[in-house]
Amino acid sequence: MALSFNTGVTLSLKILVDENIPAAVSCFSQFGEVRRVNGRQLSKTDIADAEVLIVRSVTKVCKHLLDGTGVRFVGSTTIGTDHLDLNYLAESGIKTCNAPGSNAESVVDYVISAICQTDDLLERLLSGEPVGIIGFGNVGKRLARRLEALGIAWRAYDPLLNKDEFPHLGGLDDVLRCSLLCLHAPLTRTGDHPSFHMLDTSLLTRLPEDAVLLNAGRGEIVSTDSLMALSRQRPDISLLLDVWEGEPAFPVALANRCRIATPHIAGYSVDGKLSGLRMVASQLAEFLGVQYCDFDVPLEMTAGETLHCSGANRADFIRRTVLSVYDVKEDDERFRRIINELDRGLAFDLLRKQYPLRRELAYSSLVATSASFKETLNALQSGR
Repeated sequence: MALSFNTGVTLSLKILVDENIPAAVSCFSQFGEVRRVNGRQLSKTDIADAEVLIVRSVTKVCKHLLDGTGVRFVGSTTIGTDHLDLNYLAESGIKTCNAPGSNAESVVDYVISAICQTDDLLERLLSGEPVGIIGFGNVGKRLARRLEALGIAWRAYDPLLNKDEFPHLGGLDDVLRCSLLCLHAPLTRTGDHPSFHMLDTSLLTRLPEDAVLLNAGRGEIVSTDSLMALSRQRPDISLLLDVWEGEPAFPVALANRCRIATPHIAGYSVDGKLSGLRMVASQLAEFLGVQYCDFDVPLEMTAGETLHCSGANRADFIRRTVLSVYDVKEDDERFRRIINELDRGLAFDLLRKQYPLRRELAYSSLVATSASFKETLNALQSGR
């Protein structure tokens, strides 16, 4: 397929895209011929003569996959890079990019929805109990900003950041004293502060009574064994997990002990996916030396009706508004239905592939029926 741009450049690239990236064909057709593939099962044979590979976090991109192929650009529409062998890609001269921050607000929406669905946690936080954040990157910073806008106290820990630049960051002990502990660290296995299995049972048992542990980062930050031991030793601590060791074959026993369990979909909003898509496409255009042209997004992906929001009090308004846009409990219920499947890994991936359209709070059309709640609505939508 040959395409001419106003730069005078003609392209006929062969591009492979993960079949679960929405609107990818519409987006990348401006650069050449696009073929959709199963990202989880992608092999060197599938790549054949492709020059561009667009993936998600389920595809391990390394020498075994790419050596001897014609791929010269790899783009991941996700925020993380632990699935990419960056050293190999750099040494091979393969241009690589990802989409940092693209779905961060979607993950924040997930956290806020989980707060609203966990007993009186919302009321406790609004009354002054703090949220602890481990990992102060794109997600951690935006979660802190949203919490602050809502008047909820937070503490953060990130040993990779310079405390002179981020003086408000505390130590690990500080976040372990919080009523809600949110894990948003990237997965690292080397360096001075690797996040792999960084929290063990002895640390987590220091959480206060009736605390909540939420992991929407990477499953390997806390081992399955540590979480199982924690649930036995401290049954008062609620586990809210979106990520798992061994994905897609998640640990069934642990899932059954969770208050909320979901199939790695915290960042699965339509808005986040489209943002990641545009970020990678722009990088590809820059790499090729051509002009990036935005693409037509199917109307059904972004259309939505205006919601009129009300509540008996501030907490009730927040809960009703958030859950009217995104109710994490619906994801939990879908996940529960596959826990006992014989091929739970396949069922896990199918949930992600068939995930329903979900808008972010910031992009939803919301109206507060009472003027007294307009400031609260602005705080809920303060993401973008």
